[in-house]
Amino acid sequence: MALQIYRVLLVDDDEDDYIVARDFLSEAEQAVFKLNWVDNFQKGLQEITKNIYDVYLIDFRLGKENGLELMNEAFKLGCLKPIILFTGVGDSEIDRQAMASGAADYLVKGRFLSAVLLERAILHAIERKSAEIRQMELLSELAAANQELKDFAYIVSHDLKAPLRGIASLSDWLFKDYGDRLDDEGREMLQLMSGRVRRMSDLIDGVLQYSRVGRVREDKTIVNLKTLVHDVIDAIAPPSGIKIEIDTDLPTLLAEKHRMHQVFQNLLSNAVKYMGKLEGEVHVGQIEANGSWQFYVSDTGIGIESRHFDKVFQIFQTLVPRDQSESTGVGLAIVKKIVEIYGGQTWLSSEVGKGSTFYFTMPISENSVEA
Repeated sequence: MALQIYRVLLVDDDEDDYIVARDFLSEAEQAVFKLNWVDNFQKGLQEITKNIYDVYLIDFRLGKENGLELMNEAFKLGCLKPIILFTGVGDSEIDRQAMASGAADYLVKGRFLSAVLLERAILHAIERKSAEIRQMELLSELAAANQELKDFAYIVSHDLKAPLRGIASLSDWLFKDYGDRLDDEGREMLQLMSGRVRRMSDLIDGVLQYSRVGRVREDKTIVNLKTLVHDVIDAIAPPSGIKIEIDTDLPTLLAEKHRMHQVFQNLLSNAVKYMGKLEGEVHVGQIEANGSWQFYVSDTGIGIESRHFDKVFQIFQTLVPRDQSESTGVGLAIVKKIVEIYGGQTWLSSEVGKGSTFYFTMPISENSVEA
């Protein structure tokens, strides 16, 4: 297998150092190094601007100038290749300045340098720089993807919802002004249209909420979950026949309050919405296990078949036919996404006809107020 070939530029005003570097690199076993040498600051800068080398070896002492100055000039000109600084003595201050300025490594010449050490330093510097560049590219791609997502969210919230609002207003106007002229089937059709428009609007809102999770971060604050859950229960306003009980103390943690509200809002509203009967119970609580808070929301509703356990956490998935439910299939997907961002997991247990229990965890060490 042919060895990788790397082009190396040495900037050093001492020919003896060039000879040593040349001989060391000729002994390399993991790659082939083609070495070029210049002996002053200006020639070094000229060669660097050509951008034809894979790595630069620069001596600290270059007559009136020094290698740190050359390295800084190279970076100003957009140099993206690794630079290794050579020093004649082990000066820790120079070493510190070199690394702070962006040097890939620094090596002490003389008896401290060897062929193996030089080869290893060059290969590691090239590998690290390649990884850095790839990381920069990925971050740039991620930033572009996030911007596209923001643009998509803007289009959805403005361009798609605008005609929906127009349709909703038109159907309301028709029903109010012409409802008495329509037969029962006509009025039913208008109500059906209004329901479909409302469901589409809710679906768009759900997609926007899902897209914002993880992309739009809020400041973490101290959140009293007991107070938050009571607020959620008040907002849901369950029917009189359905009781929601908090079984245990709930912790105070450090989190994004709106995200925690979304988690409990979706779990509790689902428990009430799919109770399937006029009377029932919903229970909320938590235990500490394996370094995490393990929360649960259980109900005495219709239950879920085990074959649907994974499906319910997927976006747009509902277990009830769409013409029988206003569900968008987004709520539990949002719960799962939020919990995973906080380092937790989601799952459920259920028995058809007896009810379901949804669980999620949050690591205590990462989310406690003392963390």
